[in-house]
Amino acid sequence: MVDNNFTESFNSWILEARGKLILKMLEDIRIKVMNRLREKEEEARTWRCDFSPNCMKLYAAYLEVANLCTVHFNVETGYEVSEGGDRHTVNLVEKKCTCRSWQLTGLPCPHTIRALKYEKDDPMTEISWWHSKEAYLMTYRAKLMPLRGEKFWKAYLITARRGSSSSIHSKYSQELTYTIIRNYSSSDFVHKQ
Repeated sequence: MVDNNFTESFNSWILEARGKLILKMLEDIRIKVMNRLREKEEEARTWRCDFSPNCMKLYAAYLEVANLCTVHFNVETGYEVSEGGDRHTVNLVEKKCTCRSWQLTGLPCPHTIRALKYEKDDPMTEISWWHSKEAYLMTYRAKLMPLRGEKFWKAYLITARRGSSSSIHSKYSQELTYTIIRNYSSSDFVHKQ
């Protein structure tokens, strides 16, 4: 059993659909996902800057901390930057800081920001593309195609036998019947970009 925040969040998101029959449940989930993709894309289009609002909030907090940092030493490979009692080495060429925040998040840490300011470079240029509006929009670009209503679905009846007729216990063989509903007609799909 998997128990983590992602699955718990998803389970609470589909709570209403979980009590339904499987096809109805899947249809409800499909519609929720389809609407969520649209909402997220519309949200990203309202951003006033080239990076996500969460990224910019964290960047603003890092800027404040960076103003308290001091650059002590620099060599060809980077800088030694102190933050209170801590010291970190920043390598601008390899895009690394010993605090490892820059490598893990793609967002320049306060030490990196201070080193970049010392170099008279713009720290915003070092924010990873993955935080950009363009990347976010690409994430939500793919769409789930709308489907026609149930009355247009084709039903297929598949019968399978469990057990063998030559078996001594053939009277215990069970016949299982499954109805699979599929729509193989691509003309039923509407594609909008």
